[in-house]
Amino acid sequence: MKTTKPVKNRTFEEITTGRRSGTFVDVPLKSPKKTKRVPKKVHTPPAVEIPFEPPIEDGDPYAEYSKSSNDYMREFITIRHEYLNKIMESEAPPLDMLCSVCKIAGLSWKCLDCVGGCPAWLYQAGVEIHLGHDGEKCPSSLSDEQNEFGESWTPWKDTIPGDNEQDDVLDIPVINDPINDQDAANSFSFPRLKKRKQKLIIDRTGVHPLTVNLCCCPDAEAQDIQYLATGFLPATFDQVETVFTFQMLDDLRVTHVECHTPVMNYWHRLRRITAPLQPQSVPNRYREMMRALRQWRNMELRKRAGFAYIDTEPGPGELVEFCSACPQDGFNLRENWQDDPEEYKYSRDICLDGNFSADQTKMKCPDDDVHLTNGDGFMVTESLYQAHLKAAVEVKQKRTCHRYDAMENSNMSKVHLLYTGIGAAACARHGCFIPHAVVNFTKGEKFMNMDMATSEANRFRMQNIKRSTWYYDIMCQYWVHLVERFEANPHLHFPGHLKILRAIGLFHVHGHQDDCFAKFAPTYVPGAGLVDGEILETLWAVLNHVSGSTRSQSTSFRRETLDDHMNDSNWKKLISQGTWARDEQEAQNNRWHEPDAMRIYDIKINKGKKYSSRVTKAQMQVRLLEEENKRNDVTGRSALIAEGLKLEEEQLHLITMVRRVGKSPTVSESLEIETRRQRLQKRVDKYNDRARIMWPLELHQQPAEYWQDELVDVASDASDDEEDGDVQVEHYTAVERVTLHMPSTIGMEICTSMGYADAAAMEKKLRIGQQNDGLQNIRVAISRKACIFREGVRAAKSKKKKTRSWDHIHAVDHSVRHNCRVYERARRAMLKLNPSDAERDRYKPLTKADLKVDTARVEPGLRGHRGSHLAWFWTMDIADDIEQQEGMVESLSSSAQFTESTG
Repeated sequence: MKTTKPVKNRTFEEITTGRRSGTFVDVPLKSPKKTKRVPKKVHTPPAVEIPFEPPIEDGDPYAEYSKSSNDYMREFITIRHEYLNKIMESEAPPLDMLCSVCKIAGLSWKCLDCVGGCPAWLYQAGVEIHLGHDGEKCPSSLSDEQNEFGESWTPWKDTIPGDNEQDDVLDIPVINDPINDQDAANSFSFPRLKKRKQKLIIDRTGVHPLTVNLCCCPDAEAQDIQYLATGFLPATFDQVETVFTFQMLDDLRVTHVECHTPVMNYWHRLRRITAPLQPQSVPNRYREMMRALRQWRNMELRKRAGFAYIDTEPGPGELVEFCSACPQDGFNLRENWQDDPEEYKYSRDICLDGNFSADQTKMKCPDDDVHLTNGDGFMVTESLYQAHLKAAVEVKQKRTCHRYDAMENSNMSKVHLLYTGIGAAACARHGCFIPHAVVNFTKGEKFMNMDMATSEANRFRMQNIKRSTWYYDIMCQYWVHLVERFEANPHLHFPGHLKILRAIGLFHVHGHQDDCFAKFAPTYVPGAGLVDGEILETLWAVLNHVSGSTRSQSTSFRRETLDDHMNDSNWKKLISQGTWARDEQEAQNNRWHEPDAMRIYDIKINKGKKYSSRVTKAQMQVRLLEEENKRNDVTGRSALIAEGLKLEEEQLHLITMVRRVGKSPTVSESLEIETRRQRLQKRVDKYNDRARIMWPLELHQQPAEYWQDELVDVASDASDDEEDGDVQVEHYTAVERVTLHMPSTIGMEICTSMGYADAAAMEKKLRIGQQNDGLQNIRVAISRKACIFREGVRAAKSKKKKTRSWDHIHAVDHSVRHNCRVYERARRAMLKLNPSDAERDRYKPLTKADLKVDTARVEPGLRGHRGSHLAWFWTMDIADDIEQQEGMVESLSSSAQFTESTG
């Protein structure tokens, strides 16, 4: 006897003789026969002809043929203009300007959110949508028992092998079932649809299964056009099963450009809003949403650019916004502007730069890609760009400046990447991307790539402009053979009528040779104004938020996404430029009788409380003295505490000296140590006598005579001046270990009981300033050490210079070690004075890793460096009025050179 049973999606033929066990033979699984559905013959009005077509919705498992997303995109291109016209008609007011309900009163407003404005689920309230008659029921509609296609009901989802598990909806109550109505109302799952009229309405409030009644009049429009007229964008064009509301698409687009929310996250949010406990029960329409977003975004760009009223296709860069403040003849310049002798006012300044974060992986099927835009946004026309690359002439040149990865890695290629990044041009004054001037990098940042961006930037609305300033990070090398490369390429246009000035951004120019500073710094370019030439760096920081999404997108989708985000950046500048001009004009008009109005030009700094934790010890002491003078307090408590802090630092200096000389000091070293101890002993005794009079204590309340705390040495191991065994020669009963009579050594509990809490608060403020001083000195010392390594040790060509450089490093190590001890001593004292949680979190303990000096160049994407960060004290908000020392200046110059070499 043979029986067949399914086991884990496979079929086995069991041969048995009536017993339980048997032999199984693997046989192919037979697919069920597909039967074509035949529509039922129903009575329809003679003037209405609705031919039956099998549904092709992606979510219908019974469809015989399912179109791909690219098929739908190709079909959308053919009907895009018709859709756009219908959208414009729906947004227009009525011709008679009368209310659409009463037909009597004049039209005063129009509701833009009258459909789908209730939370899920609207079907429970009996909401139905009628198309074709402004929300009214069609007079020629079919009976409720028959759908508009005259066919039997087909569920959206069923159990079919190979279906996505997210699309399966099992054991869910059916709408309008008298037995399960109550269960459906109380169910936490998404309901299944019973009638073919019920469509999936995706709104910003959730996913709604609603009944939609089409217009069946003899002159009725196609069903997809009816949906558009009512405010829905259909996912398909023939058999509509899923639609998206215009409000949801607008919300999705704004969320994407402003919050950088991926479409997948937005769709998951809608599923959770619809069915919080079972979001997987909501039918998966992520693919359709991606397609609808692309279509809606493209139609919005065309509508805003004015192409909804004409049949012509947009030209290069005509779909996107540009800077409204840059001079453009025929757009924002008066008729006789060319007669103005001050031509610098009409200069078009262009900033060029590359971004390697906006890369793209290779596509599996690039020939199947559908392009909705090609050169009408910010990206250069693909055919023009490819022709340019084929005809480009690469002139080999000798490097005459510092080494830059932008040149050294120009032939860099990555196997898995189609594009390694993008290069762009933007107006240097206002930071607006220039349309049709963004190119893809096929390898590194080659000059031939940036040549196309430069050429197209100088073509866009540059008629009659006579002057232009170009900013580029490596302009000293880029300009050498520029004219030669342009003349040899027929696809490049060199603006011969332009007076071109060349410059390098103020940040990158310090990384060049000293000879480049006077030649290319914007400070010395006549008519350049206060422009740093680094505006694209700030634009990349915002655009990089979507690099993770665009990396795996198709070429067309990536182009549209980048265009949309660049256009949104330009749009936000367009609507904010007027506000700044108004504020500036008001400040200039009121500057004489209201001088504070000119503060709009100041940098906005969030100033802290009266006693900010950013001030130095000297600044805090001045504030405490001013307060004492206001109260006529002549006791001098703050000055006495400040003297104690200074003596404590002298003690640490002496401890460092004792450790440095080691176990066997020379006679001169011993003499110097004892002399210092004698002088320090006199000052300590004098201080303690005054302090005991200021804060008298009982005998049992007196602190220990000597402090025995071990000094935590977190300095670098590069210096061996302090031997491991030197601690044994340190005298714990010497003057450098004498306890100073201060609130921190007395203890907060005793200070509170004796009435010395005010003095403890004063010491805590001074300790905070002392910690700020210590951290600032540590930063300066580490910066100097990095500069010495780079410019001294590594650049030394003789043993004499190298030895001197190492001597400088040892001196810096001494400074770092001493300031670390001062900081740790001040921090321990602050912790005894009841600091706040913010103060505890701000001043952290130092570690050896925090003081590490690493001058090696590190690539941003190098494996193992994702967790590499600067030490916490480099990002603290220290007051700007701390005196800038020579080491900080050298650090900025070295940092600029280091960034240029790695950027």
